[in-house]
Amino acid sequence: MEPRIDIVCPYSVEWPRNSEGSIAVLHDGRWLLAWSGFYGGFWDDSPAHIMGKWSHDKGETWSDPFIMKENDAERCVASASLAVIDDGSIGLVYCHKKNETDECRPFFQKSSDEGRNFGTDKTMVPATMTPWYGGSLNGSLFQMSTGRLVAPIYPPQTVMAAYSDDAGESWELSSKTTTVEGPGPYYAYPSGGAAEPVAFERRDGTLLFIFRTALGTLYAAESADGGETLSDAYDTGLMSPRAPCAVGRIPATGDILIVWNRARPLPNDHGPRAPLTAAISRDEGMTWENVKDLEPDRDTINTYASLAFDGDLVLVTYSLGQVDVDDKWGTKTSFRSLPALKLARVPYQWFYE
Repeated sequence: MEPRIDIVCPYSVEWPRNSEGSIAVLHDGRWLLAWSGFYGGFWDDSPAHIMGKWSHDKGETWSDPFIMKENDAERCVASASLAVIDDGSIGLVYCHKKNETDECRPFFQKSSDEGRNFGTDKTMVPATMTPWYGGSLNGSLFQMSTGRLVAPIYPPQTVMAAYSDDAGESWELSSKTTTVEGPGPYYAYPSGGAAEPVAFERRDGTLLFIFRTALGTLYAAESADGGETLSDAYDTGLMSPRAPCAVGRIPATGDILIVWNRARPLPNDHGPRAPLTAAISRDEGMTWENVKDLEPDRDTINTYASLAFDGDLVLVTYSLGQVDVDDKWGTKTSFRSLPALKLARVPYQWFYE
């Protein structure tokens, strides 16, 4: 029961970068894949649409790509996050980047016709908060057992949540956020570099946020009120460069799965963003075991994972990039090339072998 790994969004001259994927598994079994489709370059602030495609046969074949959210920003719209809501609608959170320095905001849209059309933008950050720069990580939107939608977000050096109790019509922000102290030993940052959080709901209803830092490990914070306030941050002990993770609950076992770049950080660097590693928690994220590499290749970049679940299958999307030989894991040249999006279809039992 080995993973099946395929490139689902290859690069081309027209699309030099396809990255940051998210999959929604619909009630009728179809898969909707969304990702950042960069058409005007390969930098984070190059022009990009939110692209989509469908699979009706569990990833064996895919439809032609289509524009899910057209770029209406000065820079790009990117970093899609899909979630199927209890009423059957599909929620989409994405980042709208006007410029590189002081204006990037998360927005929400919803489809009530099974993904054929998405509605108007819903503001997640009040327009009065200007300037405001922050985003949400691909694949991080989820719905709590209470019905509340939660989108972990991150203005600079801060982890917080946007949450909605009316299926995305209106949004509130955490009144107490969290951060980490710095500067980190591995990256020349003015603070600890808290960013790109993900979260999941524990069995007791609390939320656990896990996020990247510049301190050499992933950090975490907890919320007992659905993201309205976050605790102080603490070290998970999971070695990591300045790169994000993905978390989710495996339906077949109820255990928590994490996928991240398990590597010792290099000085003054984001990387290495390889290998891509998985681990299981049987105690709601307190400890981790069954550590194994999903993508062991250390000669490529494998990052920005997302998780989805369909029966016994775990679906892991992640961005594939090439290492610049002249500046291996350089601070920006290593990110010139995140050209392709990969999908790993993994029987859940593999994570326990």
